[in-house]
Amino acid sequence: MSALSRFEQFMENMVEGSVARFFRSPVQPAEIAKRLERAMESHQTIGVRRVIVPNVYRAYLNPKDFSAFQPMLTDIEREMATYLSELAGERDFTMLEHPRVQLVEDPAVPSHTIQVVAETVGVQEGRAESTQVMSAAAHLQAPQQTTHHALLLLQTTDGPHPIPIESTTVTLGRGLNNDVILDDTRVSRHHAQLRYKNRRFWLTDLGSTNGTCVNDEQISEVALRDGDTISLGGLLITFREG
Repeated sequence: MSALSRFEQFMENMVEGSVARFFRSPVQPAEIAKRLERAMESHQTIGVRRVIVPNVYRAYLNPKDFSAFQPMLTDIEREMATYLSELAGERDFTMLEHPRVQLVEDPAVPSHTIQVVAETVGVQEGRAESTQVMSAAAHLQAPQQTTHHALLLLQTTDGPHPIPIESTTVTLGRGLNNDVILDDTRVSRHHAQLRYKNRRFWLTDLGSTNGTCVNDEQISEVALRDGDTISLGGLLITFREG
C-alpha cells in the first residue's frame, strides 16, 4: 500500500462520531498533507549520494480553522509525520531524523488558508544544527531576492544535477546551515560562498580544508563566468549563467 493510500485509509477510519466535524471544516486534513508534500518536494538538498529533505514541518492555520483539529491534534500530526516518512522512502529521499509535523494557529494566516514552513534539523559531528525557522507571517513577508538566471550543475554518478541559484548570497558546504548542503567528505562544513555583486557572481573560499579551485586554479575569491568548472575539495560543479 502506498503512503498516500495508507493516509487516506487512516482519515476514512477517523470519520466517526465527533471527529466527523473535521471534514466540515473548510480546511481538510488531506489538503494539509498535500501542502506538506509540496514543501518536502521543493526543499531538496542535493548530495553526491543522497537527496536530503526537511524533517520538521509546521502548518500554520487561522485560529478558527485550527480549532476544528484540536480534539484529535496529536493523532493527526503523528499520522501526517508517518505519511511524510513513507513518502520520502518511496521517492528515495533521506530525512536526517523521523519527521515531525506541527499544526499551529496563527492569526496572521487568512481563513481557509494553509501556510507551511519546512526545515532540516539534525545532529552532525556532535553538534545540533538547523536551518532558519520563521513564523508563517514572516515567511510570507520576507522579500523575494532577485534571481539572476544562474545555476550550479553538480556532477554525480547519475550525471549533472542542476541546483538553481535563487539568492544573491549562497553558502556551500557540508554543514546543515548552508544554503546548498553538499554531502561529500571532501567538502568542508562551510566551504565557499557565492555572492552577486557588481553584476557578477563571485566565488569566495571560506577557509576550507581542501581548497576551492576554478578551472584547475586554486582561488580565494574570483568572478565566475558561464561554463567555469568549480572544484570544492575535488567535488566538481559547473557554473552556468545566462
